Amino acid sequence: MADTIFGNGAGHWVCPNDRQLALRAKLQTGWSVHTFQTEKQRKTQALSPQEREVILGVIRKAEKLDMVEQQRIGRLVERLENMRKNAMGNGLSQCLLCGELLGLLGSTSVFCQDCKKKVCTKCGIETIGSQKRPLWLCKICSEQREVWKRSGAWFYKGLPRYIAPSKSGSGSEQPARAGNAAEPEGGGSSRAVTWARGR
Repeated sequence: MADTIFGNGAGHWVCPNDRQLALRAKLQTGWSVHTFQTEKQRKTQALSPQEREVILGVIRKAEKLDMVEQQRIGRLVERLENMRKNAMGNGLSQCLLCGELLGLLGSTSVFCQDCKKKVCTKCGIETIGSQKRPLWLCKICSEQREVWKRSGAWFYKGLPRYIAPSKSGSGSEQPARAGNAAEPEGGGSSRAVTWARGR
């Protein structure tokens, strides 16, 4: 009975004692005899050149798909940044986007739920809120929500890695990071998207 408890017996289902475990750790054989592999066994289990090529092909395809996805998100972000740059009004007495005068003498205004600015009804988008009542968003905030939705940023709580489209059209695109990322890589582009951190 004591042999069974302390692991000195020859039974197959007996837990090895501390001394045996220490010896197996030094020999790198693991808990079970089945985990021990000789050098010859390791060599016979090495990957063949064909298997390596298949694995490398899968990795290259994944990297290519990741690059296409980063370019797609970069185009979405670029479109949003262009909308922000082209905003002409102040959002108080003028429409934030088109700059049209608001109030009694101008067109009717609506209040954007996200940015808390005023826009005209042409530049606003009416949506349904969580309480099933209508709410208005300016086109910039609506596009911002669309970018968050289509890039998966709503799930990761920040924009994933993206590649901004090049201005010159020469094909050389600069990688950029946004969202919860600390700093852009290499310190080259100091582009910070503040709305990505606010969600």
